[in-house]
Parts: sequence; C-alpha cells; structure tokens
Amino acid sequence: MISTALCVALVLQAPPEAAGRIAVAHDWAARIGREMGDSVWPGFRPDTIPVIYVLPGRGTLLVGWTGDLPEGYTPVVADPADPNAPPQGIGWHPFADPSAASFATSLGGRNAAQVVVKDSDDIAAIVGTTTHEAFHVFERAARQPGRKFGAGENAFLVTSYPVFDAQNEAGWALEGRILAAALEAGTSADRRALARQFLAARESRQRALGTDYAEFEQLAELNEGLAEYTLVRAVELAARRRDFPDKAGARRLRTTKTAALKKLARDTGLSLRLRFYQTGPALGWLLDALQGSKWKTRLIDGNLTVQDALADASGYRTAEQALRREAEARFAMPALRAAADSDVAGLRARRRAQVDSLLAVPGIELVVSVEGAHLGLCGIDPQNLLQVEPGVLLHTRWVRACAGDLLDASFNTPVVQDEGAQTVTAIVGADSTVKVTPDGRGNVRIESPLVTLQATKAEVTRDGRVVTVKIKT
Repeated sequence: MISTALCVALVLQAPPEAAGRIAVAHDWAARIGREMGDSVWPGFRPDTIPVIYVLPGRGTLLVGWTGDLPEGYTPVVADPADPNAPPQGIGWHPFADPSAASFATSLGGRNAAQVVVKDSDDIAAIVGTTTHEAFHVFERAARQPGRKFGAGENAFLVTSYPVFDAQNEAGWALEGRILAAALEAGTSADRRALARQFLAARESRQRALGTDYAEFEQLAELNEGLAEYTLVRAVELAARRRDFPDKAGARRLRTTKTAALKKLARDTGLSLRLRFYQTGPALGWLLDALQGSKWKTRLIDGNLTVQDALADASGYRTAEQALRREAEARFAMPALRAAADSDVAGLRARRRAQVDSLLAVPGIELVVSVEGAHLGLCGIDPQNLLQVEPGVLLHTRWVRACAGDLLDASFNTPVVQDEGAQTVTAIVGADSTVKVTPDGRGNVRIESPLVTLQATKAEVTRDGRVVTVKIKT
C-alpha cells in the first residue's frame, strides 16, 4: 500500500489534493485486486498492472512500476527526508499530455493503464476508472484468434451507424427502460422475466439493424461494457469495507448508472458508443443476480457475448435448446459429428497435399514477406480460393497481393498465402523466364509470364531455386 509517508512525498511533487486522492484510490484498487480480484473477474489482478495517472496541466504520476522507471520519471521514495529510502515503483513526470485520455496503453514496452484524473473526480471514481482501464489491459493480454473476449469491436462503424433511424432509437430506449426495471425488481422471478423481455426486444431490434451493426453492438458491450462492469463491481466491493472513505461516491455511481438507463437514447450530445458503458454494467449486475459469478467463466469458455450469457442465465432459449436436443437424439447427432470430424480431417489432408503438389513443380519459388505492415489483397478470384487451414489460403488461379505503397504483386498462377506469417509463396516460372531487377536502393521489380511484382524497402535473396523478397518498414 501507499504509506502515509509516501503520500507526503507525493504532495511534494504533485498537487496536494489530487495526489492524496490518487494515493488513496490506487491503494483501494490494488487492495481489491489482491484480496478480491476473482470477485471482480476470474484471473483479473489490477494490482499487478502499472497505472499512469495524468493530471491535466500539471504532470503525470506512474504507480505500480517494477524495475527502473521509464525515461523522464523521477522516483518517489517512501520518505523524502531519507534519500536512501527504497523506491516504491512510483515516479513523477512534470509533463501531462494535453491530448491524453483514459485507455489501455504501453510504456517502456510494457502494457499499462492510463487514467486522466479530473479535479471533480472523487475517490470512488478514480478507483473505478483505474479498474476499468486495467481491465482493458487484461482483455488485451487475453486476446486470442477466433475468441470474442478481448477482440474489441470495429469502432469505425460509429461513422455509419444509423443514428437517425427513429425505430432503432425507440428500441434502444425500450431496452434501457427494461434494464432499469430489472435492476430495481424486488424478486428473482421478476428479474428473470424482465431479462427475457430485454432479450426479445434486443434481438428483434438487431435483426432489423443488420448483422454488421448487431455484431458491433455485441462486441462493444463485451469490450467497453464489461470494463465498465468491473469499474462498478470494484467500487461496490470496496464500499462493503467499513474503512472505505467514499461510500457516498459508490452509492452515487449505481444511482447514476440506473438513471442513465432510463434516458439511454435521449442524451444525444454523447457518442452512441457510450451507451454500452450503461448497458454493460446493467447486464453484469443482472447476471450476478441471476447466476452469481459462474456466468463469467461460462462467457469465456463458451466464447459468448454478454447478451448470449444473459440468454443462457435467464433460460431465454430453453425451448430452443429442448427442440435441438430432441432433433439431435432423433437424427443421431454423435454419429453425424463423428462423420464430420472424419470429413474435415480428410479435407485438411487433401488441401495440404494440393499445396505441396503445386509448390513442388519445377521453376523459381518466389516467397514475399512483409514486416511492420499489413500484407493484404487488392484482388481475388473468390471462386478459385480455397482454405487450406485457418489463416492459410490457396489462390488456385489468380490473386493480387498488396501492402500500401510497399508492394503490388499480381500472380497468374497458384499462390499460397499465410496470413499469420504475412507471406505469399508461388512457383513463378522457369529460371530463364523470371527477371529480377533490384535498383540497389531497396526497390525491386520481378517479371515473368506468371507474376508482375513491384516492391520498395525490399531485400532480395536467393537460395537455390528460392527467391525471397523481404519488405521491412
């Protein structure tokens, strides 16, 4: 914990009132992380994540750092009168980025949470925001291909989301009112009934909205909504302790969230993305009431959205599940799955053999790799594109690969694309037909009847029949 003596040190290097609030709030966020981290979210330890507190116009306080402080930070010691006092993993920087925002970031090559502290922020607010941004760091570390948790939403859809669709806006307002009523309900039966009503309203609205925007909403709720849930959860857990100094702030937080649900679509001065900061905590509260903490593990293990988790916990899809089980029993689902497993394994083997056969034909094997930029596609023939395995594609006839101004390559021959390795590989013709022209300044052109390639910032090497073009930004 940050000691009283350390608070004195902070006072000497940062504005006294702000330093005191940050010191106390960070202690509480770390304490809840150490003692009750799993009660916020399984495996989540906010006390292990460095936090950058930005005080606009004043400076930046770094707390929870291990090892040498990043460049520009002055160590804060436990006793400023004793220069030999051991460092506390806390540093002060006299600069505060005027464009700073609260978000998950990196500092000195490490993931960190950044929190902008306003003069109006009370201790409960700082505890909550610290937890929220630390949870984003946790989400980022948990990110895995094909998993929803940690993936984040396509935020660019905010630019085209149908904010002028009155029917959609009315649907949002209805969902907010239902959630507020569910939080205020007096019995479990009432909460469960309202949860089902919410899901019926939500799914009906999202069907009309369209797949892309519905997915945006669900992933934003999973991303920002869950982070905001951990904010209110951590503050509530702290407020249950007798010595928490801002119980009024904790009560105010829940009241504010419930009130915001009742006018969810009316606050038009704010980005629609901020709606998920209200629905996320509400769904989390409702799930806690219906299923305790096990919904969190179920969400991760089942690769669910928060919306899916509520459907699971409320029994919303009970009839659907019963019908599916009946059909699976009638039509021998285990046998169908066994046949599908065999078919998929055979398909993988055939596709891999097809790749090996195509790359084994005589001629120059051209391998193009990109580091520091995205190797994308500027043209494909979808009817002649096969998946070999997840992340590996076989373009059987033609493809145009590109990477901004770094690469433009058109192939009239089968090409293997490895999305993970950022490479494309093809046999591009007999040695006598392939012309490689580097200019000595990182630019290269390759021509044959089967490929036309232009690359910059490229290094060309040859090993036997394999010509490799490495592009590094």
